[in-house]
Amino acid sequence: KEDQERDRAQNESAAQSAETNTAQLISVRDAALSQVQDLQRQLSAVTADLEIARSDTDRAVLGNQNLQSALEAIQQEREAEFQLLEEQRQRQEEAAAAAHAAALEATHEANEARVRQVQFEANEKWRQSQQQVQDLEQKLAAFRQENVQTRRSLDEAIRRLQTTQEDVVDRSLMKNVLMDWLQNHDKEKRKGILQVMASLLHFSDAEKESVNLDSHLDHDAVSTIGRKVVQSVAAPLPPPKSDMENLQ
Repeated sequence: KEDQERDRAQNESAAQSAETNTAQLISVRDAALSQVQDLQRQLSAVTADLEIARSDTDRAVLGNQNLQSALEAIQQEREAEFQLLEEQRQRQEEAAAAAHAAALEATHEANEARVRQVQFEANEKWRQSQQQVQDLEQKLAAFRQENVQTRRSLDEAIRRLQTTQEDVVDRSLMKNVLMDWLQNHDKEKRKGILQVMASLLHFSDAEKESVNLDSHLDHDAVSTIGRKVVQSVAAPLPPPKSDMENLQ
């Protein structure tokens, strides 16, 4: 009887253990099922996200392809525009170069014509200048010859006056000398005229010293008085062929 009770106790204990194990197994099974369901839900969500991402990727790829195609089309259009602009630029440069060459040629021809005209005018002026120089040289030679003749006549008249033995002074001569002395305001020339007057009147050295004169005659005064002497006492000289003022 004790054995039966012990066996029954053991059986009850085994049964309780089995029930406990069963309950634990059920709890573990339920937890596992719950976890599996969670994993399935997560898998479904991930799968849906993956599908969405795949769809987005396909749309992005398609968009990139469309964008690439659009960019290629724009690039082709830009290249075509650049090619057209380059052709226009080349045509414009060629036209500008042709116009510049034509203008340069026209300018060169105009300059050559101007140079020829200037050279012709210069040659003509040079010829006229040469002719004027020749004319002036001829006039100068005539003036020099006339001057030489006048000088010779003047020297001869002065020599004749200096060699004369008559102690007579022409009143017209003295009048001219005196008026020249009065009208001339240059100190040196007045002194020269006074020296000529002293010479004509045969002043002595003492008389010359009394009027502050020396024995040297001023050449300009002598030349001026000499002309008047020739006019008053010598035969009149023939009139010059040329105007001396114009010669100066």
